[in-house]
Amino acid sequence: MQKKVTRRTFLKKSALAGAGLGLAAGGFMPLRSWGAEPLKIMIGTTFSGPYAETGDYVRKGTQLAVEMFGGQVLGRPVEIVERDVPNPSEGVKKAQEAVEKLGVKFFFVSPSSPTVLAVSEYAAKQKVLLIGAAGADEITGKSCNRFTFRWPVATWSAIREVVPRIIDMYKAKTFYTITPKYIFGEDLLRNTQEVLKAKGLTLLGNSDHPMGESDFSSHLTKAMAAKADCVLFLNFGGDTTNALKQANSFGLNKASRIACVWGSGLTQMKAIGPKILDGVIWGLQYFYKIDSPGNRKFVEAFRKKFNETPNYLAANPFTNILVLLQSIERAKTDDPVKVVQAMEDYDYEGLTGAEKFRACDHQAVKPYYTLQCKAPDAMKNPDDFADIIGSSTNIPPCAETGCKMS
Repeated sequence: MQKKVTRRTFLKKSALAGAGLGLAAGGFMPLRSWGAEPLKIMIGTTFSGPYAETGDYVRKGTQLAVEMFGGQVLGRPVEIVERDVPNPSEGVKKAQEAVEKLGVKFFFVSPSSPTVLAVSEYAAKQKVLLIGAAGADEITGKSCNRFTFRWPVATWSAIREVVPRIIDMYKAKTFYTITPKYIFGEDLLRNTQEVLKAKGLTLLGNSDHPMGESDFSSHLTKAMAAKADCVLFLNFGGDTTNALKQANSFGLNKASRIACVWGSGLTQMKAIGPKILDGVIWGLQYFYKIDSPGNRKFVEAFRKKFNETPNYLAANPFTNILVLLQSIERAKTDDPVKVVQAMEDYDYEGLTGAEKFRACDHQAVKPYYTLQCKAPDAMKNPDDFADIIGSSTNIPPCAETGCKMS
């Protein structure tokens, strides 16, 4: 039988049910007592360090998803257990504590690829379900497993959407890259090199930096000396924000066009400002202007509850927690093995339109987006930083990902 949820069913399940959520120790759960053992989901993300902005928005997206689902599943209240997971060792430690002490069977972990990979390995051994929100190709590639799913597309897909658009829009023939020195950045760089080589274009050089870099002066000096048509930033979060602010001070935009291939969207745009971003091309997993029924409803609900427009950091857990709860309900059990089966190839109306987690590697089939940022005087409202100029769904064939399900 085909596993499918109609738009009407999705919107019905996503309707605000009025179930208030109260803060609990390390998370939240419905204030109302449902008279049953809570179903617990651990949200492991960063509330400190270079990706600290992630935590607050993951909390908001998760809270809204639980509310819009109705606050319970299988007649049990949904309890969210929050944990700060700034690195792989802490990620595994917090996951182990959640499993052994709290009986948690379901996890959402973001945004660091090394942390997601470490928790994914643990989840497979314990047979608990993980939704990992990070970009490294091997999460749904050579390190895939039966118990790990991913909604954001991998770096392979992101680069193949954004870089060709940069080439066309900027008429760029030469590039210079600034890259974080860990698996996520290395994957973005490798894929950039592959795309440029296939198009007969030149990467003049690359400058690696550690995650959490505060001083980009040496990297920017090298980039300016290269005199590339485009300087491509392959970092994320606070690293990108700091790099672009410093690039503006250096006058990099007078020597080269600037582009970013990965980001959280509005949060970073507000932190950087429209004067610096004017004309910058940026690749995103999600943007609030996506025209789909599910996204329009999400944006409306998020604005109503939090008095702000959602970004990718909130959208990611929102859609994943909703699909997880739908899958638990469809499986009629909290047995992770059966919930995994319910999630595989499950067609649902998501934030980007029709989506599904394909069974072969548990990668979500969804688009990646390219945006171009606006000049300050072109903005129609305080959130109108950019317009979507293109999107595509570039997911590598299952046989080419290196994933061998176990």
